[in-house]
Amino acid sequence: MAHCRVCKSMSSRVKLALCVAYQRIRENDRLAASMAAPKKVTANGLSGYSPSIAVGKGMKVRQSRKMLPYKNMWKSKMMTNLLVTVFVIIAILISVYFIVASRTDTFTGRWVAWKSSGVDDYLLFPFAAIKRPPSTFTFDNSNEDFPNRDITYEYNGKTRTANLEALLEQTNTTAFIVIKGDTILYENYFNGYQRDSIVTSFSIAKSITSLLIGMAIDDGYIQSLHEPVTQYIPELSQIDPEYQNITLQHLLSMKSGIAFKDTDIPWHDKSKAYYHPYLREVVTHLPLAEPPGKTFVYNAFNPIILGIVLENATGQSVAEYFEARFWMRLGAEYDASWSLDSNEDKMAKMESGFNARAIDFAKIGRLVLHRGKWDGEQMISAEWIENSTKIEAENLVPKFGGNVYYQNGWWIISPTARDKYTVFGWGHLGQYLFIFPDDDMVILRFGKEIGQVDSWRRIAQEIVGVVANK
Repeated sequence: MAHCRVCKSMSSRVKLALCVAYQRIRENDRLAASMAAPKKVTANGLSGYSPSIAVGKGMKVRQSRKMLPYKNMWKSKMMTNLLVTVFVIIAILISVYFIVASRTDTFTGRWVAWKSSGVDDYLLFPFAAIKRPPSTFTFDNSNEDFPNRDITYEYNGKTRTANLEALLEQTNTTAFIVIKGDTILYENYFNGYQRDSIVTSFSIAKSITSLLIGMAIDDGYIQSLHEPVTQYIPELSQIDPEYQNITLQHLLSMKSGIAFKDTDIPWHDKSKAYYHPYLREVVTHLPLAEPPGKTFVYNAFNPIILGIVLENATGQSVAEYFEARFWMRLGAEYDASWSLDSNEDKMAKMESGFNARAIDFAKIGRLVLHRGKWDGEQMISAEWIENSTKIEAENLVPKFGGNVYYQNGWWIISPTARDKYTVFGWGHLGQYLFIFPDDDMVILRFGKEIGQVDSWRRIAQEIVGVVANK
């Protein structure tokens, strides 16, 4: 069978289906046209056109009555053609979907194939391995039973009460740890997770990025947060001269002025920051929406740009610097990893892609709780921790509440009659690293989803109160 013009550039299976359908449509059209045409007839049935003629012995037959079966048949053929056309279109769309979804080395392919982000996405992205140190730090364990009591919480603004462990199970929590000082008061895992199960940071990675910037300043790789980003990525000046006015502080505090559309629509920036396999190219060609320092915009591009700053300042990959400078000194119990955008680009996903065990995330909380000191060693300057966790009016984020602040990659709650002073990392789907400096406590919650809970911070705060009143 000769292929029609529409099929020449298609793959063999799709080509064959289209070709057959196209030939069938043409045959149906010719048949319908031949049936619909008026017939040459005379009294003896051989020649002459006439709308109304005598046949045989004077019998008069109207053309409309004679044409009715042909019109019905023509309509039937048209309906067949329409159904075949719809079938072909659906077949093409399905073929395109599977072709695109098979290309997970492209942004569109990832968006189609991987769909919404999930806690197992670390299995999808390539990664840079982080080795655990030869010697590890282990928390003490309390011999006293943790008070497994009912917890009061809110969902959709309504107060509810539930047993703590039942609530953790029902909300798809995967890990929950309560630490006071250096002692684990409670550690448990749910919904198929165990102590050695990997959990992903999502946006807690932004808080870790902040710690790495502070360490790079301590090490002399970066001179000051007041340096312009173009000091480390000079090509940004070619995109917009205003980049010379964006400082590292602006990037850490989400006030860079870089344009960012925070929606899950595939061609918008939030999706690009998460799925794109060439993040360097993306973040070094971004337009500016406004001058820096004016407006808080939670922009996932900012920490990725800071990742490039770290690479250019230290001369190492983020994973290499993190392993030697951070993980080895932290006494981690397990290996970890940074997710990468692709094996070709090898850009660490600074906005969301640090993967480790929950117990080692707890050690990051302990480092902040102890103002940067780890077993007698000042891993990061106390000044950096103090500057990152202090409450300043200019860092208020009013849309989240009258006492919610964002400073150097950390969320901060100022104390009120209802709220305790809290510093925390906050990740998508309910990943939380809570630090309560005034109570010497760290509480972690990781999960597959946030669950039917309005505020995990309030639940953590209630637990702090329970521990204090034991």
